Amino acid sequence: MQTHLIIHQKLVQAVKNLRNNEAEILDLIAQADQTKDFLMLMQYPSLFSYCVKGIGLTDAEAYNFLALYKKSKEIPALTEAIQSGAVSVSKLRHVCPVINQENQKLWIEKAKSETNKKLIDEVAKVSPYTRKKEVVKPAGEGMKRLSLDVSPELMQTLLRLQEVLKLDNLTQVIEVAANETLERKDPVKKAERAETRAKKKEALEQGKAAGKTSVKEDDEVVPKSSDKNDHDSEPVSRQERKNLSMHLVHAINRRDRGQCCYYGMSQKRCDSRHRVEIHHITPVSRGGKDTIENLVTLCHDHHKLIHETFFSQGRNWTQI
Repeated sequence: MQTHLIIHQKLVQAVKNLRNNEAEILDLIAQADQTKDFLMLMQYPSLFSYCVKGIGLTDAEAYNFLALYKKSKEIPALTEAIQSGAVSVSKLRHVCPVINQENQKLWIEKAKSETNKKLIDEVAKVSPYTRKKEVVKPAGEGMKRLSLDVSPELMQTLLRLQEVLKLDNLTQVIEVAANETLERKDPVKKAERAETRAKKKEALEQGKAAGKTSVKEDDEVVPKSSDKNDHDSEPVSRQERKNLSMHLVHAINRRDRGQCCYYGMSQKRCDSRHRVEIHHITPVSRGGKDTIENLVTLCHDHHKLIHETFFSQGRNWTQI
């Protein structure tokens, strides 16, 4: 059997063991709580303290188990879901604030099928919202931590802006957006640009009058004899491949919707739209053409994977 399949099967079994262990821990916590004088005999002031200091759970793990145990007294189906091994304690804990006798089947199924992030979003949609004040706190090394609530629409806008600008995180998105807006709208910046334009114009007029120099757009004065095409110094190999026409790039973006088109063993399309790049299915070095049929959108990681793994072995990644 191939190595990657062996590793996959071992991981699947390890996760099953983890789920079984979670079910056992939850059951033993219930037994401890129901055993008379257990905490007094173990010399702990609370079940939470015992879980953290007595058996070594983290604060977050102890909170998850205890919240789920408390809710399972009202909704026994939560315990059954854990015992089935189909869902983790940490995911089921998220539905505790909204689950009840009437909707328990719906929320348990969501916990089983949805990603953790999507599940939190679904719970938030039906949870009562209380607007919180924006908070700025020190975060170490001179940094500040900003906490604020945003609408789903604004969140999608920020995420799309992160994809378009190919940035690593939302902090960079806010920084770029703030700086660019300030550059355009700040009256001081506008005055500085006006002064720069006036100086350029004056230098250009002086240069024309002297007849000896020319002025570049960036206000650098150079001899006319040094003017040349910016690409003249590039290697010949860089000039052999032409840039894709914007008409072709727009057509690819419309077709692929700016999303990676890589399909792995699971036959599910990669959902990344972060740092996407246009890739030749048949490489130019092997006669591939700049046509929409031979071009596809890939995220940076899958683009790198294809070039390092499939191209180097002469394999066709579209047939895996």
